[in-house]
Amino acid sequence: MKYILYCRKSTDTEDRQVLSLDSQENELLAIAEKLNLKIVKVFKESRTAKEAGRPIFNEVIQMINAGKADAILCWKLDRLARNFLDGGLIMDMLQKGIIKEIRTYEAVHLPNETSFILAMQFGMANQYSRDLSVNVKRGNREKLSRGEWPNHAPFGYLNDKPTKTITIDPIRSKYVVRAFQLYATGRYGFNEIAKILYDEGLRTSSGKKVYRGHIHRFISQPFYCGLMLREGKYYPGKHQPLISKQLYDDAQNVLHDRNRPRLQKKFFALRGFIKCESCGCAYTASTKKGHDYYYCTNGKGHCEAHLKYMRETTMYELIAPVLDQLRYDEEIIDIMFNAAKERQLHDNSYVESIVTSCQNRLESLKAKETRLLDTFLDGQISKEIYDAKALEIHNEKVCAEKQMSEAKTKNDILALEPTKEAFLLGNRAMKNFVDGNDDEKRIIASKILWNLSMKDGNIAQVSYRSPYDIMAKAPKTGDISTLLRDLDSNQDNILQRDVSYH
Repeated sequence: MKYILYCRKSTDTEDRQVLSLDSQENELLAIAEKLNLKIVKVFKESRTAKEAGRPIFNEVIQMINAGKADAILCWKLDRLARNFLDGGLIMDMLQKGIIKEIRTYEAVHLPNETSFILAMQFGMANQYSRDLSVNVKRGNREKLSRGEWPNHAPFGYLNDKPTKTITIDPIRSKYVVRAFQLYATGRYGFNEIAKILYDEGLRTSSGKKVYRGHIHRFISQPFYCGLMLREGKYYPGKHQPLISKQLYDDAQNVLHDRNRPRLQKKFFALRGFIKCESCGCAYTASTKKGHDYYYCTNGKGHCEAHLKYMRETTMYELIAPVLDQLRYDEEIIDIMFNAAKERQLHDNSYVESIVTSCQNRLESLKAKETRLLDTFLDGQISKEIYDAKALEIHNEKVCAEKQMSEAKTKNDILALEPTKEAFLLGNRAMKNFVDGNDDEKRIIASKILWNLSMKDGNIAQVSYRSPYDIMAKAPKTGDISTLLRDLDSNQDNILQRDVSYH
């Protein structure tokens, strides 16, 4: 007989204790030599046998059907098949004599063997695989519920085998943060970010370039902001986040086209921030005769201001005074900050308010959960709708619980830092805008300005993002008590947006 030697091992959990491909081959070659078996070809496959469609297994079957071989030598029957389709094919070929013998390490199967024995062995292999899969999934869900990641650490993290925990990779983690920061601006695509990170020194473990697919996986992974996602369900992780939830959300807005600017051949710092007061359409920009100009897109087709072009340098000159409305004396900012620190040493009302807000939100979600269950039990909605809505409520609860947990443990003094930084950014906005390059100008505009409208070559209306809207209206030369009230107001506005991640 002409034997095919077939070895298989996959990365599936049920195959981890099976001999390696080389070990299987060596053991089977020893059997062939001892019994003087003629091996016409050796096949080795790294693929699970739970599903039909293995390419090398199919090649084995084709070779036997072509008469180039008529027997199989393998470690065990479950190396050939763990699914009924492939198992039934092997049984049928053996009973018809197309396969004259299947020899394993511990047994020999011949055409005259009762099909019940083979069916039982293939069935046991299939059931073992199914049971093990269920147990592994259950174990993974248990790990996730404890805040533990059950898989290999994502890029930017490392598996600590002794403690079975996830730790931050001190080298690659900074590139993940950089990728989020670049992408959240809306200016860079995955290919551009991959090139930037490569130029800055990012390499894979094998020394190769990280391509656009890797960047896309970074941006799509909530693991980096402290949440683990499995089968659409969020779990709070115990690992240390690399980025804030706010930065993650900003990147998702760009990824899902909620905040993505249209790709343009030339970059203009203020495109997307300016509207026409006359018709409400956005301003665009283009280069003509070596100069950059902004003008109304005339999207509605009837704007007379459409033909009035404004040079970019003139636009910058108009915006500078708008940013100057946020300027405070830095000595006063320090006085406000230090006074607020002293006050917060004796006052926990802010954290208490955040905790109360989260508790109220959780109570609301629990009530919604109860109403949803009652609606389902009354037969008013289908199981599919119930499952989808229940999952949505669960994810909201996880986010609220994480926010409340971090608010309870947060140092109140540290909570003041973002407020101080906001004041300092506003204070220096005009100078940094005037002196900065196009990238820096756009970053300042995106952080501070909500919208600008132009009419007759001048700014008609301006809107600031929170908390800069309050800062713009506050008196810059008022007494300290007034400014302290402004500081408290700004702190609430800044931290309420994302208290748990600043």
